[in-house]
Amino acid sequence: KMLLLQLTLLLAAATSVTADQLNICQDEFSTKGGFIVHHTNCRDYEDDAALAGAQFDEDHDLWIRNGTIEDIGQLLNGSLYNITKLKITDMAAPGSSPIEVFPIDSGRFSTLELTNDGIGELRIPEADYRLTHLNVAQNKLKELGNVKQLKALKSLTFDGNELEHVAMDDFLEMPDLFSISLASNRIKTISTEQQIMIVKLRALDISDNQLTQLDVAQWKFPQLVSFYMHDNRLNKIEGLRGKFPNVWDIAMGGTNAWDCAWFDKVLEYLKQDRKFAMKMFGDPLDCYEESRMEGFICCKNPANNEKNTV
Repeated sequence: KMLLLQLTLLLAAATSVTADQLNICQDEFSTKGGFIVHHTNCRDYEDDAALAGAQFDEDHDLWIRNGTIEDIGQLLNGSLYNITKLKITDMAAPGSSPIEVFPIDSGRFSTLELTNDGIGELRIPEADYRLTHLNVAQNKLKELGNVKQLKALKSLTFDGNELEHVAMDDFLEMPDLFSISLASNRIKTISTEQQIMIVKLRALDISDNQLTQLDVAQWKFPQLVSFYMHDNRLNKIEGLRGKFPNVWDIAMGGTNAWDCAWFDKVLEYLKQDRKFAMKMFGDPLDCYEESRMEGFICCKNPANNEKNTV
């Protein structure tokens, strides 16, 4: 009997389910003296029963700041079923539980901010026409996955992940896309198989990656005003001339080592064709031998007399 009791206890321990323990905040609004007053109400939910009894306002942003989640799908389809603006942060921090796979069900969310949560996969099974803002910075994503299914997306932030390749064709059917940020990944290549037109795109950030070459000949972003490409390993960009008529905010410095002859043509073109501003990031660098510095930008004299075009 003693042996049977011990086996029963061991089996119960092995199959026990850890309850969700979360710190959840939600914005609240009230009226005082004719003015709308905003404050954030935060509370610790120690178990599933507390979560089950919670009443969250579906019209207000909800923020899970940290804690442990046993089953993210069960949580989303339970206590948080009506929430459309969701923020989950720091689930990868010590004392919390990482979310390895996050499901984005069609028509469910309008805004998602999932930062530093240990996410390795976004599961997007079908086309979605509701989600407009997606921020998945500081996770472990190695690819964009099925992001192309998010047809109504306006802003996409993938900073601080583990991307190595990006196919611009994934953004082809996102007519409302306003901002793309892919900074601080490990991107070595950006491909474009066909001409891609994103009429509303105004900001593109591919900085702090490992790009050695970039061809933008197939890109048509007529409203682009901000283009950050600093801190890569670029020496020139193919197909740049005449491509982005409204760009005036450009970051090209850092670890790039531009071909001097090509870079001179770029500066001449930019200064002639538009209001011009160039942002320099980081401290001045020691340029390579046989190179010179323009502000914070290193450029290298070409080893041969090849023709340089912008």
